[in-house]
Amino acid sequence: MSTSRGDLEQYSRIDFDPLVGLPRPPPCQGGTAARPKSGEQLGEIEQSSESANEESGWEEDLCHAICVNNWNDTKAILDQHPNALTAGIRIQHGSRTALHVAAQFGNITIVKELLELLPPEFLLTVDSHGDTALAMACWYNGNTEIAKCLINKNSDIVTIPNEVHFLPVTLAFQSDFKEMGRYLYSVTPLGCFTALSGSELLRFCFQAQCFDIALDLLRQREELLFVPSGHGDETKNTPLHQIATLNTVILSPSELIFWKRWIYDYINIPSTTAINHVSVDIQQDRSQGDQVKLTESGHGLLLRFIPSIDNFVGVKKIQELKLLHAQVHDLLILVCKNARKAYNEGTVIGEALRLAAKEGNVEFLLQVSKAIPEIFLDELMVDCFTEALVYRQDRFFNLIHGLRFKHGLVTGTEADENTLIHTAAMKAPDQILNRIYAPTLQMQRELQWFKEVESLMPPRFKGLRNKNGLTAKELFRESHRELMKEGEKWIKDTASSCSVVGTLIVTIMFAVAFTVPGGNDQNLGYPLFIKQPFFKVFIFSTIISFLSSSTSILMFLAILTSQYSEEKFLKSLPTKLILGLCFLFTSIVSMMIAFLSTTYLMLNHTNYSWGLLPIMILASVPIFLFVLSQLPLLLHTYVSTYGNLFDRNVEPWP
Repeated sequence: MSTSRGDLEQYSRIDFDPLVGLPRPPPCQGGTAARPKSGEQLGEIEQSSESANEESGWEEDLCHAICVNNWNDTKAILDQHPNALTAGIRIQHGSRTALHVAAQFGNITIVKELLELLPPEFLLTVDSHGDTALAMACWYNGNTEIAKCLINKNSDIVTIPNEVHFLPVTLAFQSDFKEMGRYLYSVTPLGCFTALSGSELLRFCFQAQCFDIALDLLRQREELLFVPSGHGDETKNTPLHQIATLNTVILSPSELIFWKRWIYDYINIPSTTAINHVSVDIQQDRSQGDQVKLTESGHGLLLRFIPSIDNFVGVKKIQELKLLHAQVHDLLILVCKNARKAYNEGTVIGEALRLAAKEGNVEFLLQVSKAIPEIFLDELMVDCFTEALVYRQDRFFNLIHGLRFKHGLVTGTEADENTLIHTAAMKAPDQILNRIYAPTLQMQRELQWFKEVESLMPPRFKGLRNKNGLTAKELFRESHRELMKEGEKWIKDTASSCSVVGTLIVTIMFAVAFTVPGGNDQNLGYPLFIKQPFFKVFIFSTIISFLSSSTSILMFLAILTSQYSEEKFLKSLPTKLILGLCFLFTSIVSMMIAFLSTTYLMLNHTNYSWGLLPIMILASVPIFLFVLSQLPLLLHTYVSTYGNLFDRNVEPWP
């Protein structure tokens, strides 16, 4: 794909950008172009404004005409007041030219007409806030056509930063205008990306999940990995630190449902070095949307004939997700390539590893450990696994089982004489616990973590006391006292509510068992419908409902009368809750079946047989509502109790 470059043809050497096929100007000599000083520019604008403001009211009329995209009125005002073309239009918080206002509102027609009247150098004019017209478009509307028009008129405009030193391409990604950002990146000289501006661009590319742009820039400027942006803690705000947390912004393949995971495993994607395959084709009509051109497997052949399947199963989104994972993997390779340099320079790689542990980024640790295996001789690894333990990152912590020298990690002590098991005994941060369904399951999860770490510790370490004189068990009991009370209250309330439902079902089914549909034979005493097939369904469903509801009541009663010690939250209480919910669900389903079979026996041979279907539909509503309200609880409790949170079958590493 190509496009006319206008003034850009003056360059003697033009390289084609791998992103969108647009010619990229040669690198800037000495970084970004000198940004016009706001004061000087505004002084000239105000002088023009004073001379042009002989007749009051034109500024307001001109601004209104531009805002409503009325070129005829705009042209009439400019003809009547020639200086208005370059004069500053006073607005609430400053002053802007007509071109700035048109670019801000995304009025491409007026922008094109104004560019015909303005000299190229005027495009470098900044408003009272230090923004060019291109910066306004990048910040407010992301209109790529406006950007193309401005750049074709004067290509230097892409090199003018605003007052906070953000280039137009950075502003576009900051505003999440990815199409414009990709285009501006393709026409911005590489030399414009200085240490600060390059780091800021990478920060917003990571936030916008435009990893292909970040990957392309880092491949050419690897030193940007360690340059902090101008915001936040400089020791924790480099692209390296942002890469360490990328797993938190991308859906993991393990989180996909089974059939999407199957598509993910078998679908093909292009090499991440061929970035043009995933770029936005800015020459296409906007109605066609962004086209992600991926090499397709057998699913792709099917999609050519049945496009609607793509929307139904989300193949395109799965392709994009897999491509994002591939790009993140290549970013990690870049990190490994430069990891030793960062390690030798001090704290940069250490802070990044701690951040990866906090966010559970297993891949980051594995890749860095391959590049710097001696890092495990440092106390840094103790800090990393401690951080993973504090924030309950199970996938990261599981790696400790594969370490060849894990004994040194689990037996270390901190400055306050806390061992690893003391750390496990402390309550997890609220933002971690709140991800778990209920207080009872939160308490269970805390116990699971404590037991897991306890199993790693040598016996003599389990009774050690910290500087406060507390053993790990005493610290656990003290720090989880409130959570234990909340868990006890929650499971008691749940058991009480469910036992009320179970009691009602027992009462109903006991009465139904002696009130059979159709009545009994007056002579023999047998039910009149005893030979009907559905009568057997009625009898068995009634018995099952009565017995299962009775059992569920016993389970909930066992919960209410249980001893609420810490150990009970680990298996006993959750198991009773699972059994109680399962039996209660069975009793409700059986009761509905008994009701439907009775209705069928009574109405099947009457003139009201047409009502069977509506009754069946209505009878399914209580079942659906119960499933909707209680099934998530049942599933969460089962997975939390019998799922494999910790995996000890980890391959030895590093």
